[in-house]
Amino acid sequence: MNGLGGLNKSPNGVVIGLVQLQLPTITTRVDVTAQAERIVAMVAKARVNMATMDLVVFPEYGLHGLSMDTRPEILCTLDGPEVAAFKQACRDNRI
Repeated sequence: MNGLGGLNKSPNGVVIGLVQLQLPTITTRVDVTAQAERIVAMVAKARVNMATMDLVVFPEYGLHGLSMDTRPEILCTLDGPEVAAFKQACRDNRI
């Protein structure tokens, strides 16, 4: 542990931020886009609130909620705009 009961990052330590959020209800592509934008904003907010953070972790269902809908128009891909936005948010916020 290092200073303040572990709140200060040690030289070789990793600070992880965990996000708890209300899961969204996703039924359309617009819903997916809006939730992705909320997540991007939360990444920036997390950085502001914890400057030493190295990693931020969101809930497994943070983007699509508990929907089991597999319609192609609401699914995300690794090369899609949601993942691109998450990557850019992490770069912009040094996470």
